Amino acid sequence: MRRLVLVLVLALWAGECFAHGVGYRQSELRAIPLEFFYSTGEKMSCREARVFSPKDEKFAVQSGRTDEEGRFAFVPDCSGDWRVIVRDEEGHQCTADLTITQDFLDGRTQSQTQDSLLPQGMDLLIRALLGVSVIFNLALILRRSKHAH
Repeated sequence: MRRLVLVLVLALWAGECFAHGVGYRQSELRAIPLEFFYSTGEKMSCREARVFSPKDEKFAVQSGRTDEEGRFAFVPDCSGDWRVIVRDEEGHQCTADLTITQDFLDGRTQSQTQDSLLPQGMDLLIRALLGVSVIFNLALILRRSKHAH
């Protein structure tokens, strides 16, 4: 009887050790979505795609196929110059060379990093000047319409 209990316990324990499940979750990582097409505008549908990292420019870190719309996406894990190559069976090839910044990886946008072409605070000044201009032009239009009658 003891042997039977021992065998059952070992069987249950062994099942726990070797069994595992699967699952998924929506990732919050930032992907780089790309669209590939021919010069005629036709989409490069279901074509071979390979991604090369700045860490290793010889071996692809990801491979797959574009979708029906010629789209392909990847998630970079480091900053630097990345390359995505899409090829078809007829010898056509499109190469996308992309520079991924640390700000992108950290999830900061252009407005958050103040990398605007205008100095900080200038966007508010431009909006104010635009508003004054709109009011001034409306006043001119109303003034001319009164003098026309």
